[in-house]
Amino acid sequence: MHNLENILELTYAPLTIFEFDNSRNDSYIYDCLTLTSLYVIAKRTLPIMKLRDGASNGFHLEISMENCDSQVEIIMTQKDNPNLFGTGLSGIKRHSNLSNTSDEYFHALTLIGENNRFIMHANFDRLIHLASNGAIGIKTKGDFTQLLSYEVLYVGKCTDEHIFDRFKTHHALLDILINEKIVPSGYDKVNDLLILPFCIQSDVISVINGDTSEQQFIEAFSGNFAFNCKNIALDCEKALIKAMSPKYNKTKFKHYPKSQDGLYNKGLQFIAYKIGENLILKYENENCIIGDVTGLSPTSINILGDYDFFIE
Repeated sequence: MHNLENILELTYAPLTIFEFDNSRNDSYIYDCLTLTSLYVIAKRTLPIMKLRDGASNGFHLEISMENCDSQVEIIMTQKDNPNLFGTGLSGIKRHSNLSNTSDEYFHALTLIGENNRFIMHANFDRLIHLASNGAIGIKTKGDFTQLLSYEVLYVGKCTDEHIFDRFKTHHALLDILINEKIVPSGYDKVNDLLILPFCIQSDVISVINGDTSEQQFIEAFSGNFAFNCKNIALDCEKALIKAMSPKYNKTKFKHYPKSQDGLYNKGLQFIAYKIGENLILKYENENCIIGDVTGLSPTSINILGDYDFFIE
């Protein structure tokens, strides 16, 4: 028999719709997003940064969010990032898409080194994503739960096209922008709508025993299974929609795990979907799917055989 464990990983940090649209000509982000096969459109108030201290050897940020009870802090130093910082910082540029804030508050920053060397551009989500995956070193203070919680509005796939092309004509996105009142007269609130782009890392675990069929035996040793990466992505989309029932997904896949193009009837005894990132996906009735970059305690969406669906 075959068991399949799938870990959803971000191909890039969560991007606001504003940032997503303005990143279409960024070759680095484009290449990162090329790996995306599944995405979530979610809502969360934009975190606002304040520079508490900045020097050539690092910076100290205070981060707050409207209607959020906790204030958190992020410290990033040259000592924890010697290769990235090099000889140190020569400047910190602050950026804001909001028209109603002072220069003291911003939502993203750019780090500049000696001779105007570009070091990094990041918003709150990118700092956390890079740190949780070991790309940068930061120290944190406070409870980040609310800032890393995203209200899921839509789950979609982009298995046959780049995600930038997928969003050229996205009818659900238009419905969300209108009905969620994301875009009032000032257009600022488009920052509260985000795209979370995911790829899926999959491992097949084959158990060989007396009940193993000849076909399963051949698959286990050849690695040629009755399913492929596209089947997995299509199946994962259905599993997430079945689990969270996002309000803007018109098709709810109530009969999943049954499907025409997923993993149904592919000889899998057990399937699991987990999120390998430090984030929380919120859905109806205060329920949530908790991700964990360490893999120690994430929520698991499970399918046993071809019929039994449960979350634990």
